Amino acid sequence: MAEEEINNGTNPIKLTSQIALQYQFNQIDSNLNTGLLEFAYTKPFGDMSQSFRLTVPFSDSPFNANPTFGDTAAIAAANPSVGNEMRLGDISLMFIKVFGVTEKNGAAATFELFLDTAETPTAGYGQFAAEASAYYAWFLDNGSIFSPAIVHTFGLEGGNSLGVDVNTTTIDFYYVPKLPTSKYYMTFDPAIIHDWENDATFGSLQVTFGIMTGKAFGGDSQLFIKPGVLFGGDAPADWSVQFGYKILNF
Repeated sequence: MAEEEINNGTNPIKLTSQIALQYQFNQIDSNLNTGLLEFAYTKPFGDMSQSFRLTVPFSDSPFNANPTFGDTAAIAAANPSVGNEMRLGDISLMFIKVFGVTEKNGAAATFELFLDTAETPTAGYGQFAAEASAYYAWFLDNGSIFSPAIVHTFGLEGGNSLGVDVNTTTIDFYYVPKLPTSKYYMTFDPAIIHDWENDATFGSLQVTFGIMTGKAFGGDSQLFIKPGVLFGGDAPADWSVQFGYKILNF
């Protein structure tokens, strides 16, 4: 019998309901690391060509307990007793719209609003911010997906209380290879990021390895791990790894 094709969430223009719990560890340099815990809920509506996503993040950083600004690596080395504390970050709401879908291609656009809910200056943007993106997906003859995107993240208040603003553009080259079995999946996500505020440009590469783990809570469950590396002289960190659990299609 043919193996049942399950929507594992890797097709960027095939919307489905999702609940995700994920944690990302970020190695800033040899003296400093931070983390980010996220709960996300996505629900399509109407004709299933649009959806909303709610994300509730918690920043895990030594500077949430003692937010000191400047050379973060030097501060951490000089004060190793600063304790890691997890604090609420900026809750966000995203609208996703898919259009022009055919058997060969499709497109989508998103708009995400970041609320100024962070409990500490280091747990969020310190202002209302937004992110807009547009991407196009090609369904290749070998069953893989290629979906480049452009993403722009920007502050809405001209800066936080310290005068620090956010203004970055990301060009992303998302690729999903077709694997022999739908039980497992992989994604490759290279990107180029430019920070307009600091005139800094760097690259990143994230690779996701996922496994479908069967029915759970009325949907299809999965576990995943996503290691990543940043490169270039302006990179704000060295590497990261994210892992999490999702329920889809409920």
